[in-house]
Amino acid sequence: MTSNTETQVEEQVKAILPEDATQATNSLIRLTKSLCLMADREASAIAHDDMMALAILQDEKAKLAGQYMQACEEFRDRIEEFRSVDTALIGRLEKLQKELGERAHSNNESAEQLYNNAKTRTQSSLLAAQEIGQSVHVRYPEAQEAVNENEQQQ
Repeated sequence: MTSNTETQVEEQVKAILPEDATQATNSLIRLTKSLCLMADREASAIAHDDMMALAILQDEKAKLAGQYMQACEEFRDRIEEFRSVDTALIGRLEKLQKELGERAHSNNESAEQLYNNAKTRTQSSLLAAQEIGQSVHVRYPEAQEAVNENEQQQ
């Protein structure tokens, strides 16, 4: 059985935000800025149809988003402490969070459109391959080499 002191120490070790409310707000602002920059990089990868860069960014974004979510949870748990923080600093945080939400929404729409376009192209390619497969007859003579019966013999 763990004591309350041990539990508090474990929570402090896992905490992302500093104990000082102003420093914690600045840390949350930095995390939010980092996610905004990540969203910009993601938007660029989507715009350039760079799937490799987009895939790499997803891993980075997942880690950063995890930290951000934990920091936001800590912020909510300590909300009374943050009421004393300068309103301009809180306003800056709110503005950044709004920007992050807008960028994320825009990227999600772009990614969905990219997915739908890829899905349409894939279905079109599959149908074309099926049509070709139905019109081309391949026979295997004794030599076990495929021969396209539709090609003209030389």
